[in-house]
Amino acid sequence: MNRTSARRILRTAGFSLVELLVIIAIMGILAAAGIPAIRNMIYTSTGSMAESQLRFGLGAARDLAIRNEGGDTAAVFTFEPGGRMTVIPMVFVGRILDTADPRFAVSTPPAGPVTYRDVFAPTALAEPMQLPAGWMVRGFAPPGSIFAPGTNNSGTLVPSNGWYYENTPVGNRRINLGNDAISGQANKGNWVFPENGFFNPVETNTGENRRNTFMVRFQGGSGRIAGASVTPAIVLLPRNTIDWTAPLTARPTLSTTLTQGDWRRIDHADNLPNWARSVTKLPLNSDIASLIGCRSVDVAMACNVNLLALYDERKMAQTIGARGVNKLTGTIYGGAVPPLNTAAEFPKAPNIDLSLWPSSSLASANAERVQMLINSYMLNALKYSDVDTGGPNTNLDADARLFRMDTYLGSAVETR
Repeated sequence: MNRTSARRILRTAGFSLVELLVIIAIMGILAAAGIPAIRNMIYTSTGSMAESQLRFGLGAARDLAIRNEGGDTAAVFTFEPGGRMTVIPMVFVGRILDTADPRFAVSTPPAGPVTYRDVFAPTALAEPMQLPAGWMVRGFAPPGSIFAPGTNNSGTLVPSNGWYYENTPVGNRRINLGNDAISGQANKGNWVFPENGFFNPVETNTGENRRNTFMVRFQGGSGRIAGASVTPAIVLLPRNTIDWTAPLTARPTLSTTLTQGDWRRIDHADNLPNWARSVTKLPLNSDIASLIGCRSVDVAMACNVNLLALYDERKMAQTIGARGVNKLTGTIYGGAVPPLNTAAEFPKAPNIDLSLWPSSSLASANAERVQMLINSYMLNALKYSDVDTGGPNTNLDADARLFRMDTYLGSAVETR
């Protein structure tokens, strides 16, 4: 091969600049067309995984109930800010005499109203199930099941049941108890979020701020659904630490001083159900209530629900008018006590981060309206005009998936 032929081959083997630009443009068009499809595929896949994990968590609790003829079990929903939604199977460990109103401690004799509460504890016989990041579950709290003080509390059916209770509401957390400004109807109930991670340990001891969540309860021996209830139970969710340098109000108040080597310390318990059963056998009701009553920092209040909503938090936030979610918590909750309302710290109460809404939004200064938007979103009844003044009176696309717990089969049935 001569030199001229070699040059000709080299020239014909390459691409011109125009050809390269055309190829790059075609690749860009294909990538732009494919990215949304890939995103939708990922979204669908994670949604299916979230549903599977939800069903696994519910199934694990139900299987425990079938094998446990001595008591009920529960699938308890929890969330820690910045973490993932978790379903924890728990077992019934006993019933205690507790304060009916978290503002009053149980004493001997009682200083305030008391009530009996069922206690549930996590068990090593079933693993907790975590949902994919961003996927959440809300439970439906029927009308009259939530208590909050104030002028809009008149007519509440259960005026002091302790669930989602705040003695002195701080920040902008508000619950729709009166007429729904969106639907124009009286309170039809609320879709509540696991708020166990939003609390102040010092205030909790005085009843100022409760840890709250919800659960699905299964009957021991049969696995049937126990049904919705407005009477809250106690679920053990230990913080696992006791700050010995904190004020005494942050520690259990017992008839005998709690020492660092004391077996009554929950962070020393290697078997929570057995530890809780031992606590229920203490001679003084006041000691029992201090350790595992509703004012303890190591428990949360949980009512039974039989309607669940599975959804993507970020997508819900954007649909109801928010720019996104709080970067620190991964939810629409966040910020310190207003007017600060910044993302500088985890909220010590479940404050809705109103800074996520533009100032022109109807919800930018109204947390109760946000709750109403959430209620409509979960029921696929949200309209453009609800979110933005002047918007069309047509439904927005809501991807929340509703599940009803079948009473007899004990399984989650998707509803439309």
